[in-house]
Amino acid sequence: MTKKNIKILIVDDHLALREGLKVILQLEPDFVIIGEAEDGKQAIKLARTLIPDVIIMDMDLGDMHGTEVTELILAHQPDICVIGFSMHTDPELAEAMRKVGAKAYLSKSDAPDQLISAIRRYKKTVESEEHRYADQCKR
Repeated sequence: MTKKNIKILIVDDHLALREGLKVILQLEPDFVIIGEAEDGKQAIKLARTLIPDVIIMDMDLGDMHGTEVTELILAHQPDICVIGFSMHTDPELAEAMRKVGAKAYLSKSDAPDQLISAIRRYKKTVESEEHRYADQCKR
């Protein structure tokens, strides 16, 4: 099995945060930042054209809310792993993100390794599904 890179799209209206995330995530050899969006409309467009594996999604994007953007993206691309990423620690917001299909919800105050772990969990799930599919095809 070949080792696959994880293609990541960062969605946040703050440039400094996007830049900081890029620095941290690019330290992981199999993480590739394929794009970044500063608002919801740009996120939807980039998700359709770049086809990321993972989207790190802020909640307050100016033009749209992260839950709305997540729902619109996943309606057309359900295989993308969306991770909610916000300064808000409200459990109701985390639940709203899960209801629209996000795989995880993290606070921006969490340690960076928690975000990396969430992305790695996604990769393990995908690899497990690919392995299971390959086994079924051999039968």
